Order: sequence, then structure tokens, then C-alpha cells
Amino acid sequence: MEKKGLEPSEERTVLFALARIENLAEKKTKIYSRLLTEPALAKEMERLSLSHEKRKNALLAMAGIKTEKEAKNKGMDALKEKEGEE
Repeated sequence: MEKKGLEPSEERTVLFALARIENLAEKKTKIYSRLLTEPALAKEMERLSLSHEKRKNALLAMAGIKTEKEAKNKGMDALKEKEGEE
């Protein structure tokens, strides 16, 4: 019988990796929103930042994580460390 899909631990790893990417995008757009002098662009960057935050939280929820503190306790920090090595 052919195996379909990922193992639960593999799924969680993928979800954490995607959440890490969304976290980085959230941080960058938040910084850009503060640096931009054009009010319309700054507002759009803030909207994008909130959108990335919502996606990050949704991904963490799918991985069974409810809070940022819980994410850190369950391995999100380890993924952040790997991010610096890339």
C-alpha cells in the first residue's frame, strides 16, 4: 500500500517552517511601515504586517500551538536559530 501524506512530525516541521517565514515577513513589513514616509504606503505595509501575523497564527494553530510562548517552548526558537544559519 502506498503511503500518502506526511507523518505528523513532518507536518509539524513544515508548519513551523512556514510560520517562521510568515514571522519574518511580518517583522519586515512592520519595519517598512515605520520607515516609509508616504502615508498610503506605510498604511499598506501595516496591513500586510497584520496579514502575515494572521497567517503565522493560523499555521501555529494548525500545528497545535495556541500562544507565542508555547511556540517557543515547542521548538519555534530552534527554527529561528536555523534561520540565522541560512
